[in-house]
Amino acid sequence: MKALRKLKQKHLLRGTAADTAYWTIREALREGVLGAGERLLEVELAATLEMSRTPVREALRRLEHERFLVNVPRRGLIVPEVTAEETNDLFEIREVLEGLAARRAARYLSPAELGALQGSVERMEKALQEEDTATLAEASAQFHNVLSSRRKSRLNELISLLHETIAGGLQQATASRTDAAVAEHRAIYEAIAAHDGELAETLMRSHVRNALQAHLSAQLAK
Repeated sequence: MKALRKLKQKHLLRGTAADTAYWTIREALREGVLGAGERLLEVELAATLEMSRTPVREALRRLEHERFLVNVPRRGLIVPEVTAEETNDLFEIREVLEGLAARRAARYLSPAELGALQGSVERMEKALQEEDTATLAEASAQFHNVLSSRRKSRLNELISLLHETIAGGLQQATASRTDAAVAEHRAIYEAIAAHDGELAETLMRSHVRNALQAHLSAQLAK
């Protein structure tokens, strides 16, 4: 797979060969290069990534432990499909955690961080006008990263893991409601800039609920 080899180039300096394999496969899962229901064979992945089977085996074990992959009897490692019930659970948790992150951001973000948050919103608005979906997705991710990256905490780790788990569907969901999503980010930023933590949390939770509905609609449309 050319796409998988291309992703590998981004992670060559991650550390060991196992680290490179891990981050390459993980990003392939995140970006949908490896889709739900797909069977992952160690020997094929090793050949594609042009490395020995040992680091690929280590990477697959780690991804299975982190539940990015599941081991199905008589089939082996499979990219799992997320059910509607599981999706609801994930977004419900995300709503609470990201709402809390927005409330905290209203209290703790520095002027420089608020500037970065504003910049990401302005990038989204410009990308929306230019119909630049790649920049729009990148700016949206930057917005959420600013909210959760100030302090290395368990909250931030949990939010990051949730984003990894539902990333592919989120991209489809965002693409289906770009105008509304950008307006919601603008409103959240303004609440944070005004240091109104309660409003920031309320708006963020509404934003996540709207993303869930778009996510489910995108899944039904497949």
